[in-house]
Order: sequence, then structure tokens, then C-alpha cells
Amino acid sequence: MSCLGILDVSAGVEAQTKTVWRQANRFNLPRLLFLNKMDKRNADIDGSLTSIRNDLGTTPLLIQHNLGTGSSFTGIVDLPSMTCQKWNRAATSQEFTTTPLTNSVDSALFDKCLTLRNNLIDNLAELDPIMMDVVINSVSYDDITSDCINKCLRRVTCDNKAVPVLIGSSLKSRCIQPLLDAVVDYLPNPESSNSKFAFDDKLCAFAFKTVHQKERGAVTFLRLYNGAISTSMTVYNSADETTDRIGKIYMILADQMLEIKQASAGSIVAVTGLAKTVTGDTLVTNAKAAEKYSAADVQLPTLSVPEPVFMCSIETYSSKEQRALEEALKILVREDPSLRIKLDPETQQMVLMGMGELHLDIVKDRLLKEHKLEVYLGKMLVAYRETIERPSNIIHHTLNKTIGDTTHHVSVAVSVEPCESQSKTAHFVCSGEQSWDKLKWYHRKPIDQGTSQALLMGPLLGYPVVGCRVNVHNFTLHSSRTSAAMISAAIREAVHQALQDSVVILSEPEMRLQIYCDEDNLSDILYDLTHRRAVIGNVEHTEDGVIVHGVSPVATLLGYSTKLRKLSSGRAHFMMEIAGYISMSEQQTKNIVSELSNW
Repeated sequence: MSCLGILDVSAGVEAQTKTVWRQANRFNLPRLLFLNKMDKRNADIDGSLTSIRNDLGTTPLLIQHNLGTGSSFTGIVDLPSMTCQKWNRAATSQEFTTTPLTNSVDSALFDKCLTLRNNLIDNLAELDPIMMDVVINSVSYDDITSDCINKCLRRVTCDNKAVPVLIGSSLKSRCIQPLLDAVVDYLPNPESSNSKFAFDDKLCAFAFKTVHQKERGAVTFLRLYNGAISTSMTVYNSADETTDRIGKIYMILADQMLEIKQASAGSIVAVTGLAKTVTGDTLVTNAKAAEKYSAADVQLPTLSVPEPVFMCSIETYSSKEQRALEEALKILVREDPSLRIKLDPETQQMVLMGMGELHLDIVKDRLLKEHKLEVYLGKMLVAYRETIERPSNIIHHTLNKTIGDTTHHVSVAVSVEPCESQSKTAHFVCSGEQSWDKLKWYHRKPIDQGTSQALLMGPLLGYPVVGCRVNVHNFTLHSSRTSAAMISAAIREAVHQALQDSVVILSEPEMRLQIYCDEDNLSDILYDLTHRRAVIGNVEHTEDGVIVHGVSPVATLLGYSTKLRKLSSGRAHFMMEIAGYISMSEQQTKNIVSELSNW
């Protein structure tokens, strides 16, 4: 995989650029940079290169020189080949001419570009030993061919030693063709990938985005890592172990979708017809291929979807629109994996859960704009978790029920105890008289399902239970016809009783903060954080300002973005991500339970 970064040449690196760049660093992606909007009057290539070098901490390699600036921008000089590429002055013309740049054509421009080309070669020689040997063995830099420079640019780009920088104006369709050529010339070829998933000719595709269109319905965007797809092809979803069928395949060109019959490895396409596939799923040829990928320990890029930390009730102003709201929310949840919907079992209210106030406000706005539904969002609440402080006693539970002429009879004995894991996934172990070997393999799944279901709703406020392990001390079937559903029900009821026998407290989500501000606002921001029960990790002083690192309970961060703008006059910004859950005291738990019991 690789990526292309697009910057405004008049602004250089901006705040969001750093966020995207850190994401690219996380996956170690080779990348190119494109300085866009060269037709602007205040275009500043040198300033942009400086901000790339200082703010992104990488080495920019400018491989093009501009022919004019602002409204007079007509093309570029390709430094490796020393050729001029000029575009027609028509507003959106994509036609251009290529001519060699010589000293006789424009001596001043030739000297300037020759100097830039020599600097480019010097920078490449410092980064690449092969280019260093070429420079040492060459009489002059003029003897070094464009092919040699381009191969070296490809090596340093694929090794993430530097980033080639190109220029142009996408609005006027100028210099887009050289940019596409650079993607082919400098970025890795998908077919030559040595990744684990690139074996045989079997399909391996990743669904990284899902959108809903009125004309086409659900449209799933796929990245094809291996194999090929075609229209009406049946695929296997390895995430939920179901089959799905591809309808039509579209190639994406800006805002246009061109229908094609098939697509191969390395392509990014949009497909229709996938009724069961959601964002983050992996598609393969069939179930056997899924087993093969699993056995080979295939590692595909996954979507890191954090657990929701805020929740609120959502209602329509008219009961007639309730059904439409449910259908609209299903569409939004399919598009956004971080958005969750649940039905409160006591109040029968629909509860919307997400990553923050802005996230849920956007959902409300989309419901109005895209689905013509005006909804009411209730009070914003924190999505707590429940955990236990001490082990419970062993709880014995027997289920004996006759349905029709079938008797379901099962006895279980379970207990719960704290464990270090904060996962919602049920952890059950066999202990005491019940050994793992005595437990038949076809009974393990319903037992695990029962424990999982029991831990989804805690006894205090119905929040998921974390940091809890279920011990199965005894499992006895008195009737061989007892169904798996009844086994799960017996385990679920026993675990509920064990949780009530223990001491249950709440855990609140804690957010990891990074605040970017000026030195002048630092004291006010730190003072405000201390009043929010935040723990300051360190304060990092940089050339561009100050970065404050810390953690804070999410309950104290409601409305923090507005407060931060006021404290810094709009100059500061922050990022936060969930750091984990911290246990609250029994008194804090009682206060929260009392506050939310009437909600």
C-alpha cells in the first residue's frame, strides 16, 4: 500500500496534515506529495518545502520546477529529464506539449533548473548508496541519466527515506498527468508485493468503506490485494462466515463511477449487491480459502474501531416516523462501524452510541439532510462499563423445562472473579470437578455464547461487564435432547446470579489527550485541565508551539472543544483517543447509579 498527500501550496503543512501523516507513519506507507493550487497568487513552493521538512520530519525531494505562478502558471520543468511540459491556456484543457529544455531556449531558466537537478542528485546520493557510486564514477552530473534518477527516486520512496514532491493545479487540470506517471514510476507495484496475503491467484479484498446511494443502494468500496473479481461473482465473507454476491463493479474517477466488468489486484473499486458486507470485512473466494488465509496467519490492514464513549437517547417527533428512523440508522451503522445502536430493555428507548458530541450531532444532521428525518437527541451520557471487585460464591442453577414432548434439563455451577483483561469477550474456564477434557466440543460454543450474553448487560445499569472471568465448576446434562439454546440460557442466568452475588462497580472511560497550543495560552489550558481531573503526562516544547500530553476521564471533557477555543482564541486544537477504563470507587458508583436510575 502507498498514499498520496495533497497540500495547498500557499499554506503548506496544516494541522490535519500532521494527523494524516502520523497515520501513514503508523502503517509505514511509501508516499508522494502534491503541492496543489499553483494557480493561486500567493503560491509559495519554498515555504511549503520548509514546512514539510520541519513539521513532518521528512526529506522532501522537489522533482519539478514551475513555469510561472498564479494566473500565469502554465506548466512545469521535469528535473530528471530536463523537459518542459506546457499546458493549453484553456480553462480545463488537458492537452500539453513536451519539449527539451536547452540553454539556447532560455538560459536563465536552464541554469536555474540545472542547479535544482544537481541538488536533487546530491540529496539522492546521500540517501542511496547506489546513486553515490554513480556520482563518484561520473565525470559530471550531466552524464547521469533521467532513468538512473527515476530508479533511485523509486528506491528511496519505497524505503521511506524521502518523499518526492510534485506541483500543479488540479482545478485547471494542469500537471495531473505527470502526477499519475509518478504514482506508477515511484510507488510500489501491487503485483510485486511480498506480503503474506499475496499467494496463489485466490481473491483477497478488503471492504474499507460503505456508502448508501439512492440510485444504487449500498455501495461498498473494495481494495483488491490479491486475485480478481467480476460481475455476479459469489464471494465469501471471512468476518461473519457467510457468502455474498457482487452486483456491478465501478471504477471511480473523481465524482464519476464508470461501470466495468472485472477488476484485478491493486485496484480500488466500488461494487453493489453486497447485502451482508460491512466496513472492515475481508472477502475471499470461498470457505476453504478463508481457512487457508487463517492458517497462513495472513495480516490484512484492519480498521481500528474504538468502543463508543458517549451515548444518548434518540427519538422522532412523530411515532409514524419510527420505522423510517430504524431503517435509516441501520444504513448509518453499516457505513460507520464506530456508531452503535441499542434498545434499552426497561424504557424501550432507542440509544445512540458514538465517539463524542460532534459525532452524534453529525448523525443527527445526516438523518435530516439525507433521510428527511427530524430527530431529538436526549442528554449526552458517558458509556460506562461494569466490573467486579471480588470473586463471587459458587452459584448453582438448574434449568428444567419441557417444550412440546422434549425435556430440556441442565445443571450448572459457576462463579465470577476479577481478571486483568478489559475485553468485553467472555473468558470462561473450567475448574474444580469440571475439567476441560470432560466438556464435549459441541457444548463449548453454547457455554461461551451464554457467558458472552450475560456479560453484555451488567446488573447495575446494564452496561457491558469487563475485567471479569467466568469459572464453570460443574456442567451436567440430565437430558441428551437438551438444545444448545437452553444450555446458553442456563449459563446466562447462572452468570447473572453470580454477578449479583459479587460487588459490582462502574469503570469510566479515560481519554488520551494531545493538545497543540501556543506558549501564551499554556498556563490557562493546564489550569483548566487540572479542574477536569486530568493527569498531565509531559509538556513538549517545539518550534511551532507546545504539545501537552495527558489523560482525562471522558465525563469531564464534555464541551471541551468549545472551552479550548475560548482559552486560546481559536488557535489551539486537540486530539483524543480512548486510553482504557479506570475503576471508580463504590461511592462514585453509587452517585452515578443514583443519577442515571431516573434517566
